[in-house]
Amino acid sequence: MRLYMNNESFSQTKTSSKFPLIFLVGMMGSGKSYWCKAIARQLNFEGVDLDAQIEKVYQQSIAAIFNEKGETFFREKEAAELRTFSNKNSVVVATGGGTPCFHDNMLWMNQHGITIWIDEPVHTLAERLLKEKSNRPLVANFENTAALTHFLSKKLAERSCFYGKADIHLKGEQLQIEVMIAAIQSFENK
Repeated sequence: MRLYMNNESFSQTKTSSKFPLIFLVGMMGSGKSYWCKAIARQLNFEGVDLDAQIEKVYQQSIAAIFNEKGETFFREKEAAELRTFSNKNSVVVATGGGTPCFHDNMLWMNQHGITIWIDEPVHTLAERLLKEKSNRPLVANFENTAALTHFLSKKLAERSCFYGKADIHLKGEQLQIEVMIAAIQSFENK
C-alpha cells in the first residue's frame, strides 16, 4: 500500500472532535506504549496505556493482579476497562499483548476505532523482554533468550489470527512516526 501525507487535510482531520479512537495491538515488547505516546504527541490526542489504566484502577501492578487473582480475572477487567473508551474520540490506546485475544476485544476495537498491529520480529521482542521481564507476568520466569524466543514464537502463532484483523499492519522495519501518521490518515480518508 502506498501512503501519502497531506498536511493540510490532516490538520483539518486532527482538530475534529469526531476523530476515532486509535488502538495499538501487538506482542508484548513491540513498543505499543512508546508509539502510543509518540502518536498522541504528534496528533495532540490523549494517549492511554491500557495496562497502566488497569493498574491505576486496581492500585496493583499487572503482575500482582495475575498472581493474586489469576489471568481470567485480569482478562475480564481488561475487557471492561477497554470498553470505557466507547464514547471517546481522539484517543490513542496502547493495549496489552493479549487484549485482542479475549472477550471479542479485537472485534470491539475494530468497531470503535482504527486498529494498528505493530509487528516486531520475535528476536527483537526477546531482547527487549529479557531486560524488563520482572514487569511481565507471562515471561517473568524465562532465564535465556532461546527459551524466551521459543515461547514468544508460539504465543505469536496463537495471537496472529487476532492481530491480523487489525486495520493497519506495520512491520518493525516500517516503524517511523511519519509512516504511522500517514497510515492512520490513509485509513481515515477511505
